[in-house]
Amino acid sequence: MKKWFLKMFLTALITMWIQAGLDQVNVIHLSNVWVDVSSWILIFFVIYALFEWKAHILVKRKTVHR
Repeated sequence: MKKWFLKMFLTALITMWIQAGLDQVNVIHLSNVWVDVSSWILIFFVIYALFEWKAHILVKRKTVHR
């Protein structure tokens, strides 16, 4: 449970950081609530998928070295 919470927290934090950066460089405009929500969800799932993929790779490497 602790790892799940940490993974969700880090994913949300990175998502907000990326979204704020994209807003700063005018890639997305966070004045529209639908753009804000949809971009946050999209970025969140991309970051979450990357975390899961990285965890899968690390577990795979760990089992190969045994």
